Amino acid sequence: MLYLWMPETNGIWHWSNGENWLQAASLDQLIQDLQLHQGKEAVIFFPSRHAQVLQQHMAKSHYKQLGADGVKYLLEEFVTLPIDHMKVVHHFHADQLTVLGVAKTTVETWQHAMALLPIKLVALLPDFLILPEPQDQQVVLCNIDQKLLVRESKWVGNSLDDLGLFLEFQPVETHYQYTGLTSEQLESLMAASSAEQRSEFIYQFQALDKPKQHPFNVLPKAKGQEQTVSGYWKACAAVILAIIVVQFSYDLLRWVKLKNVANQTAEQTIEQYKYWFGSSSRVNEQNIKSQFESHLRMSKQGDTQALSLLSRVGPILMQRQILAQQLNYDASILTMALKAKSADDLQALTQQLNQQGFKAELGNVQADGGGAIGVVKIQ
Repeated sequence: MLYLWMPETNGIWHWSNGENWLQAASLDQLIQDLQLHQGKEAVIFFPSRHAQVLQQHMAKSHYKQLGADGVKYLLEEFVTLPIDHMKVVHHFHADQLTVLGVAKTTVETWQHAMALLPIKLVALLPDFLILPEPQDQQVVLCNIDQKLLVRESKWVGNSLDDLGLFLEFQPVETHYQYTGLTSEQLESLMAASSAEQRSEFIYQFQALDKPKQHPFNVLPKAKGQEQTVSGYWKACAAVILAIIVVQFSYDLLRWVKLKNVANQTAEQTIEQYKYWFGSSSRVNEQNIKSQFESHLRMSKQGDTQALSLLSRVGPILMQRQILAQQLNYDASILTMALKAKSADDLQALTQQLNQQGFKAELGNVQADGGGAIGVVKIQ
């Protein structure tokens, strides 16, 4: 495995095969130096200042509720780009969440530039990871070829321009390990800490374990390796499926209910027909309309006006399950003796007819067993 350390501008490149850093004055020089390692897998460390890092305490239940898509929006208020334009990765352990984001355009630029190198790029990691991991309440400071890096924990670090400003925001009890500092940087450190709080060490690069699987690897995965469905969209799909099932169940129950009402209406219509015109083996749900019209045409009292009025009133009677025992049509007035479950049903029928444009009048109402019989005049 090769390790390449990218300069912040057009500076010096560093590369290593897992031991000491070697220098290349330019990208062209680096290409020549890597010819002996052509096709070898390589990890590239990019300047940490290009990354925005957020670390916060979070309960595991809350983390699971957010999911990978929700976590990245925690970074939204700390960056100027829309989150959809950021490559965001994160790591969660022991109720500690660390989120790192880099602009997608920046990552794409690095990929295009690295395509010139005779290596196989497998990971893009922030360069603070080249420093040794600090212990609790410890900070590692390292100046390598005029590049000052800091590592505050296993998952947090950065590139520094002003060491004095950085030290002002550190806890008083912090212990510092440092190497390669300039005289000015060392003075700033001595002013911010006691002799017991700082110690110098000899820097030696140590290769990372499984860099391709590192949580902060911002190199986009190959299409075949991308997760096709995130946890968020799986949850959305589950909710949509549940809505479809509920809607289907509701429609099915509604259809069954309407089917029962239709069957009851058909049975009531046939009973009404038989009550008026006597039993007939030919009458059924399909031909009752034609049979009724035939009888009405043969009736001396029937005419087209009566038929029109009955066709409009009939469905209302069936809807309220009210049976017509007698009817008479004279002088444009339809008089019906109606049997209902109660007098209130007859009164409600009269009100509905009036609301729908008829002129209806309810006459005397008499109790009849478990129901009521009343005369209604309609015109």
